[in-house]
Amino acid sequence: MTERDWTVLVPLEVLEGQTIPDTVVELLSPFSVVLLGYHILPEQTAPGQARIQFEEKAQSLLDELAAEFRETGGSCETRLVFTHDEEQTLDRVADEAGCTAILVPNPTTRVERVLVPVGDDVNVARVAAFVAAMADGRDVELTLYHVADDEEAEPAGRSIVEDAAARLRENGLASDAVRTEVVVSKTPVRAIADAADDHDVVVMGESEPSLRSFLFGEISDQVAARSLGPVIVVRRRRDSAAPE
Repeated sequence: MTERDWTVLVPLEVLEGQTIPDTVVELLSPFSVVLLGYHILPEQTAPGQARIQFEEKAQSLLDELAAEFRETGGSCETRLVFTHDEEQTLDRVADEAGCTAILVPNPTTRVERVLVPVGDDVNVARVAAFVAAMADGRDVELTLYHVADDEEAEPAGRSIVEDAAARLRENGLASDAVRTEVVVSKTPVRAIADAADDHDVVVMGESEPSLRSFLFGEISDQVAARSLGPVIVVRRRRDSAAPE
């Protein structure tokens, strides 16, 4: 895939005054962006009623934000939704637009250090290709990070991060821009969230479905909920996705 084949969903509670920092707008400039303005409604409020009342204001705010993305030379389309279910709306729009990644738009004032957690349950090649496109030509330091369950799993974890580093180099990134780290922890979400505190942005892959994710939720979702900075989740391939 080329950079323009990647599409990033950027969801914003537009009527709540949520915006995107200039640093993140510039970070996403290599990609096509779908800017989703949404507003969560009380159960008793019909979406049609809310659209009549708020559409003009919400669309105007959305258009202003879209102009910021286009000023960087990027492609940006907008969508506006009034909904009772935030999660269902984000998943539906991401599927409809063929989005390969979703931004959790937490604030940041700079983008110099990027944390990239990788594991054996994510498509490392897909994540590495996205990160390489995002980091190309930028002065950023990438940390490939793996959490091993125990010391016996450390060698396998080291192999995972080294494979990811090799893929980044194959995509043109300089070796000195990429560092690797493997830690041992029984609480991977906490370990990743703690590591994220020392970085400006987190980019991580959506894991393959498992009993653990069914019971406790996606690790990427849990990390996003704990992180103070932006988190970009590279979605796993859907059956309807275009070939890479």
